[in-house]
Amino acid sequence: MITIKDIAKEANVSAGTVDRVLHNRGGVSSSTETKIRKILKQKKFKINLIASSLAMKKHHNLATLIPQYDEQNLFWKSPYSGIQKASQEVSAYGIENHVFVFDQFDPKSYLKAFSKLIKTEPDAVVMVPFFYKETSRIIKELDEKKIPYLFLNADVKGFNNLCYIGQKSFDAGILSGKLSYLCSKKGDEFLIILTRKNIHDYEANNQRFKGFKKYFEKNFPDAQIHQLRFDQSDGFKKVAKKINDFLIKHPQVKVVMVPSSRVSYICEAIQDDKLLGLNLVGFDTTPQNVQALNKGIVAFLISQKSFNQGYKSITTIANYLVHKEIPTNEIPTPLEIITKENYKYSHSEERKYFNES
Repeated sequence: MITIKDIAKEANVSAGTVDRVLHNRGGVSSSTETKIRKILKQKKFKINLIASSLAMKKHHNLATLIPQYDEQNLFWKSPYSGIQKASQEVSAYGIENHVFVFDQFDPKSYLKAFSKLIKTEPDAVVMVPFFYKETSRIIKELDEKKIPYLFLNADVKGFNNLCYIGQKSFDAGILSGKLSYLCSKKGDEFLIILTRKNIHDYEANNQRFKGFKKYFEKNFPDAQIHQLRFDQSDGFKKVAKKINDFLIKHPQVKVVMVPSSRVSYICEAIQDDKLLGLNLVGFDTTPQNVQALNKGIVAFLISQKSFNQGYKSITTIANYLVHKEIPTNEIPTPLEIITKENYKYSHSEERKYFNES
């Protein structure tokens, strides 16, 4: 009888890749999928339902550690939804995923959520490594228990994670610099607004910031770039006053880049008369950001397809558990430029999931 391993050997791919093609789970190049399907047809291969049911008896316990979302911080709803979708699919392989959420502004909440997670005795962990010091404590325990883990969304160096799934943040910063320049004219100045002071705790924003600066240092070293920083605890009135006072003092600032998912928050803080003369570039397609985009307040959003990140994290760790398929060190997600004209044609997988839910 022909097996998946036989097909994989002939196609010179892993058994996990053949399995993905058989179950239409994506993540396989069109040329590889065509080659596999051709071999499947030649061999008249059919899924062995008995073998599949036996495989399902082998249970795997997976755990996910991710920030919680709310109406003010909706970014994490997208990867969370991708995780939920993938969890439903991999349950057919006997994999049960338990999700543990934490307050993204509270390191103690992060450790408390992990404490609950580790009690479930997971076979593998998907995690967003949010706070460096606390992440080091978490990873030490996972390494001691020999529990494999992968990083989602935040790429923190120096650990033995199976892989990182997410955006190449430095490259995203370079792209934001290029888009910002395209929004400008001769003599315009630029403003970067960082919405939290403990930026080391969120390396993605830091890398975007560095990439933005690198673009101008390399291409337009004489460009005038200003910075404003806010702590998450700063009230809206304080933020608004500081930004508007700054714009009054620097009337040549015409382009604003926000390296976090909170560009819509910054839009709300800027007075209407000042907002009319600005071009804003931000990150992530949260509902508030898309609304600002559609109104023409935001010129560009850079999407990292966070729904796909969440989905991919679960399918990747599932393939590792079931098929022993070792992922590459990095699985980068797209740098997608979103405008009000093309948003309705993007993020189709996410919208389909919500429509079906």
